[in-house]
Amino acid sequence: MTDDSIEKQHVVEIENVSLRTDRGGLVFRDLNLTIDSGQTVIVSGASGSGKTLLAELLVGLRSVESGRVRLFGHEVRRRRKRILRRIRRQIGGVGGPFGLLPLLTVAENITLPLVLVGERRKLQQERLLRMLSEFSLLKLAGKYPPNLTRVESSLVQFARASIASQPLMIIDEPLAGLDPSTYCRVTEYLIKVAVSGRSLLILVSDLPSTNIPDAISLRLEDGELV
Repeated sequence: MTDDSIEKQHVVEIENVSLRTDRGGLVFRDLNLTIDSGQTVIVSGASGSGKTLLAELLVGLRSVESGRVRLFGHEVRRRRKRILRRIRRQIGGVGGPFGLLPLLTVAENITLPLVLVGERRKLQQERLLRMLSEFSLLKLAGKYPPNLTRVESSLVQFARASIASQPLMIIDEPLAGLDPSTYCRVTEYLIKVAVSGRSLLILVSDLPSTNIPDAISLRLEDGELV
């Protein structure tokens, strides 16, 4: 099955999902969420409410206790490695489970999504230069993640999440710890992604004043989205 055959209408479908932590605490109780193609959903919640666990659930790092999770028409299950690889290649991520690989340079981290799908080397380099320029990372291309500041690391992750224009972007706390200038740049970028036709899931502690067009805002409380 080729990527062209992946169902596009419902990008994310979470149906009646319950999930417990490794210690047995209930995180989600009959959780339901649908994100359609081109839709932006902002989920806010207090620290410890399960926002990062939601991101981990969507990329197959967590198994549900009950219910079902589907991305691009495919059910997400940890044991279905081949399907998981295909699903993950359709997702650009920032924060949470989407950290940078410490043994790869900034340039190598950014181009990784293109490498994984076998994109031509020339196109990889063309897009890399565009991302490095767009996110002001040209001087950091040869550095390794452990030597980056938190803000620099965030910008590298945004560049990596943008280079392949995957249909779904999941962003966990995109504005945390940013200086005012970078905050403005990131909010402008989020608006750009939202109107590009890509689906966008933003996970935040507090609702940002980003004015993203047609964004749906939900609150994660007591294991449910309200």
